[in-house]
Amino acid sequence: MSVCLRLFLLAVAGGFFSCSTYVYAQDVKSAVRSALESHPTIDGAQASLSAAEHGKDAEISNYYPEISLGLTGGRVYQDNATSRGLSVTRGAAYSGYGEANVKMRQMMFDGKETVNRVGSADARMKSREFMLMDMEEKVTLRAVQGYVEVLRIRAAMDILSRQSESINDYETRITDMVVQGVADEAELQQARDVSMVIDSAWADYEGQLHSAQAAYAEVTGEMPDKDMSEPFSLSSFIDENIQVAVSSSLASIPSLRAAQMDSKAARHDMKAVHGQMYPDVDGELSYLKTDKDDIVGGESKDARAVVRLNWSFSTGGGGFSATRQKKYEFIEAAAKRDALRREIERDIYQAYANYRTFKRKQNLATDRVALNEKLFAAYETQFEGARINLLGLMRAESQLYRALLDESDNKYYLMSSQAGVLASVGTLKQVILNSENGGVH
Repeated sequence: MSVCLRLFLLAVAGGFFSCSTYVYAQDVKSAVRSALESHPTIDGAQASLSAAEHGKDAEISNYYPEISLGLTGGRVYQDNATSRGLSVTRGAAYSGYGEANVKMRQMMFDGKETVNRVGSADARMKSREFMLMDMEEKVTLRAVQGYVEVLRIRAAMDILSRQSESINDYETRITDMVVQGVADEAELQQARDVSMVIDSAWADYEGQLHSAQAAYAEVTGEMPDKDMSEPFSLSSFIDENIQVAVSSSLASIPSLRAAQMDSKAARHDMKAVHGQMYPDVDGELSYLKTDKDDIVGGESKDARAVVRLNWSFSTGGGGFSATRQKKYEFIEAAAKRDALRREIERDIYQAYANYRTFKRKQNLATDRVALNEKLFAAYETQFEGARINLLGLMRAESQLYRALLDESDNKYYLMSSQAGVLASVGTLKQVILNSENGGVH
């Protein structure tokens, strides 16, 4: 695409949006809300939490009595002491048969197996809840950084378009000077080289824009709007004391708390398996009624209130092996928790390092812009005094645009790094959604 055509399309697009009677300015807060409401990973984490809640309810139900009912009907053939005593032919008889029974069983003691099963299910439910919170934090970070990345590239392309327009004007003036014989062909070629460098940079940013828009659409479920407002500053929410930030955040970071709950669940699983080595004591109430012809036994009733003790042993040592297996699974879960703690500390330090790097680079880029503005003003004075040629002035202006481009990129990189710091300590979602205005500095 030529520079002129590109500028024409930008002008037409700009005119269209500026003349609209109403333009919706999307902000970062609405982008985050859209991502949290539509991203499949959030739905999956929510479903996992719901499943864990029902799993806990299923384990709690073992505290309550279990009732069973049975009905049997049909016809039987029997040869027993009763039939042989009453039958004068062959000692056996046929009869209609009906039986009804009801039984209620109540667990009285099971080596605290049920207690630990419920404890494990409760810990896993809380783990899924923290995992949902962690997933929301990660999706929030992706949405914020995707939003900022689109803004960064658009701002860069706006700077490049303005530079293209300026360079095109310089190229036209140098061409006229070549025709008039006051400049040589080498100056024109150098001007065209600068124009080609800009075109190359434009192509690079254009590719980045398509990639950023795709990433934004993946996380939010929609393409970015044409009119996107600048995000508000996150710097005031960052604790500059990194040691304090690390110590205060480790107690509340969802992913670490989820790992702690997984470790707790593994501990309860170990105790539950160990509880299987103790006897089970159940209380039982039952009532049985049977209806048959008198010749094969007649009607009978059986009502019981008993206590049953069941105690089984594995002669091959299966119970001890199962307990040891759960013990090592608990040790593994605890090790994963400790490893995750170290990873989180590392991520926080890296996020702060990234943030401080871009903060410093932004300050340097701003100073560089101010310096190049002074240099360009000096070059303009020298050009008016015929001390430098038009090509020298063009190069000075190109250097100023490069400084502006660097400043713009670093500005948005700094925004992303600020979001990264807040996400690393688990507060980004809260900060974004609790903000009064999601799109104003």
